[in-house]
Amino acid sequence: MNKRHLGILLTASASLLALAVVLADDGGERHGPADRALLPLATQQQHLYQRECGGCHLAYPPALLPAASWTALMGRLADHFGDNADLDPDTARQIAALLVEHAADGAPGRYAARIRRSTLGQPAVLRITATDYFLGKHHEIPAKMVRGNPEVSSFSRCEACHRRAALGSFDEDEVRIPGYGRFDD
Repeated sequence: MNKRHLGILLTASASLLALAVVLADDGGERHGPADRALLPLATQQQHLYQRECGGCHLAYPPALLPAASWTALMGRLADHFGDNADLDPDTARQIAALLVEHAADGAPGRYAARIRRSTLGQPAVLRITATDYFLGKHHEIPAKMVRGNPEVSSFSRCEACHRRAALGSFDEDEVRIPGYGRFDD
């Protein structure tokens, strides 16, 4: 191998390494597309989940809760936060399998690890907004900006402020609170 080819190879290797570092690092607080555990999956189960659950609310990334929480939620669809969200048994089974398989317990990435740590040793948390991690990330946001905001109304409406939530991006640099704009804590 001559020096020119070696130089090209070393440059290409360094570029690939830099790209891998960028994709693997979520910047400490950023949870955008680099955190693969939050990306929607291109599977039949994901499409089913998106259609059945995403028709009423954001089809939350499974890595936002541990498996025990998803199991508990899927077991109480007849009273899903005051609504009847019952599904036929096969559909419910497929969606539950997707959620449990990709739950925070075994999902890769820092975000899933933080959710795991924040729910460790607790009974099944039924609301993402009730996890210690979520509460720690959102505690400085005044209630008037969310609950008192008719364009948001609830912290469970991630997509109202995290404009790319459906793509699994919860990067705080992308947050825009309707009626208030960017929120810097």
